[in-house]
Amino acid sequence: MKKKKSIYAWWLLLPAILIYAIFFIIPNVAGMALGFTDWNVYFFDDIRFNGLENFARLFGEKTFWIAVKNTFYFAIMTVVLKNVLGFLLALAVRRESRFNSYLRTVIFLPIMISSIVVCIIFVSIYNPSTGILNQFLNGIGLHALAKSWLVDERYAMNAIVAMEVWQWAGLNMLIFYSGMQAIPSEYYEAAKIDGASYWQEVRYVMLPLMVQSFTITFIFSIISGLKVFSQVYGTTNGGPADSTQVMATFLYRSFSHGHYGYSAAVGFVFMVLIMLFSAIVFGILRKKEVEY
Repeated sequence: MKKKKSIYAWWLLLPAILIYAIFFIIPNVAGMALGFTDWNVYFFDDIRFNGLENFARLFGEKTFWIAVKNTFYFAIMTVVLKNVLGFLLALAVRRESRFNSYLRTVIFLPIMISSIVVCIIFVSIYNPSTGILNQFLNGIGLHALAKSWLVDERYAMNAIVAMEVWQWAGLNMLIFYSGMQAIPSEYYEAAKIDGASYWQEVRYVMLPLMVQSFTITFIFSIISGLKVFSQVYGTTNGGPADSTQVMATFLYRSFSHGHYGYSAAVGFVFMVLIMLFSAIVFGILRKKEVEY
């Protein structure tokens, strides 16, 4: 009887396994294999094995290391800012009231907007001469703070980081808010009896019991940060002078130039970096989780 139940369970899982294999496992394995070939648009029907030549070329390319540096900078900055801002926003709106319900909705709304639409909006906001940001800074007398946000190499990446944080901090806020609601009130009552202040409650009661929420937000933020593409493509396309070039735009540029084998090698390295970085962070956070 148990054997029949086991077979029945596998039959139910089979469609999902097939879909996952067809649309994820097989394309990724094929992409890894193509990374060791010289396949390109000029010799489309003549695929030849070239060993580690693509990887040697990749690791010797200056733009690749700029893209890696920018990708990790973007990922780390957005992870920190989205989580800090999301947590502070969750603290601000965790009390149940009609106004806080409205505020939570408003903060969450940017997530519903397409990333490309957000890029179009922020390109307009960041415009050096007609953008609302510089007009506001000039209007209140802070002329020195008005910059060419997406044109100047010094500010372009940080401007894109700010745009990403604006759009996605609301999701982290919602996850943290749910985590706060799941903590039993008895813990807060015990802390108050012991004479704990509000911030002591946050530090010693709330934060340790919300590590699971932080694990979720950190992993999501890291993966989305390392996979950044539309935010850069829709604003600077990697410029100025490769100052905002990231791994995904570097891969896209290689592919659009017809270097399919080389771009497959880029994708393989890209995937390995995401898996390693995510696994390290996940392992660290899992050890700190507390059961309650």
